[in-house]
Amino acid sequence: MTISRVSNPRTVLPPETQRVPEVQNQGVTQARPDAEPVQEVAKTQAAEPLKDSYEEDPVSAAEWSARAAANGVQSPPQPAVVGVSEMEAAPSITGGKGWTQPTPVIPQTDPTNCGPATAAMLVRAAGGGQGQTDAELVKGLESKYANSQGTTPDQMGDMLAGQGFEVTRGASNFDRDALNTALAQGKKAVALVDSNLIQPGAEGGKAGGSAHWVEIDGKDAQGHYRINDSASGKSYDVGLQQLTNAMNTGWDSFNGGGMLIVQPKGGDTAALTHENENHSGTLGKTPGIGSKASAAGTRESGS
Repeated sequence: MTISRVSNPRTVLPPETQRVPEVQNQGVTQARPDAEPVQEVAKTQAAEPLKDSYEEDPVSAAEWSARAAANGVQSPPQPAVVGVSEMEAAPSITGGKGWTQPTPVIPQTDPTNCGPATAAMLVRAAGGGQGQTDAELVKGLESKYANSQGTTPDQMGDMLAGQGFEVTRGASNFDRDALNTALAQGKKAVALVDSNLIQPGAEGGKAGGSAHWVEIDGKDAQGHYRINDSASGKSYDVGLQQLTNAMNTGWDSFNGGGMLIVQPKGGDTAALTHENENHSGTLGKTPGIGSKASAAGTRESGS
């Protein structure tokens, strides 16, 4: 029997949005709903012995520290976002939805804080964080809502609520129609994905990376989704199947995954926290813990 994961609102919802009971022991793999069929996609190849792709491109811990120190003194120039004018969501980003500027890419300042860095991107896009450098903003969010082990989906929901963002929908798998509609309405999304499968050139690669938060900012006319990634500090486009695989295979790799659709709302933080928690739990309980190469002091991409 196939079980679908969607938001777990506390109000009564249609039968098809039943929530799968949470698994308290992360050592037990939860049943994962089938991914949405994608007609143009070839079948996934049989799994081979897992290897974290970040092991192939190590960056020393000292470089992470140097980057963080530099950010603490002065916010680095943000990379130019190519093709923003072509994003379907662009016309409504600043039109009554609470976004005041294009979403910047903010690098994470340590191996496990991609969750706060991703939330900080949305804060900047909504005009927040004034008087703080990017590094200060990220560290402030991390110290208040997350911890050294990363950011769980519930912690992400609370973090977003604390900054005035409402999660309008949560899904444990990639939901193409819901995401496309949200982006067209000027909303954005944060997604918990497999770090081995999300970056450019990873399509068709092996799963088994770490849980990693990224921001989904728009979709172009060719159907490519714009990803803002704190691990690389870059913005890039991915196709439908790559995003589907990166989001859905997490249930096999690290027992979690999915997406949260977000919009600025403001108002009472407690009410937003309650609302967001109705949706965030459907992504599981797993925080990102960084690349498996972390033991060697190399680059990580944990959330």
